[in-house]
Amino acid sequence: MKRPLAEVLAEVPGCWVAVDRQTNEPRAVAKSPYELAAIIKSDRLTGVSVVRAPDPLEPELVGLG
Repeated sequence: MKRPLAEVLAEVPGCWVAVDRQTNEPRAVAKSPYELAAIIKSDRLTGVSVVRAPDPLEPELVGLG
C-alpha cells in the first residue's frame, strides 16, 4: 500500500528526499540537493522524485506581495 507523501516527509523535516514513485518510500535522504544528487548518481537510483521536506519551524511563504 502506498504511504501518504506527507507522512513520509514528516519523518525527515528540512531534508531533501528521493521518493520512490511507486511506493512513496524514501530511497535516499540528504541535507542539500547537491548531496542528494550525488547519492542518486552513485547509487544509480531510478524511478524516484526529488522533494524537499518542509520543516514545521520554517516560515511558510503565502503570496508574493
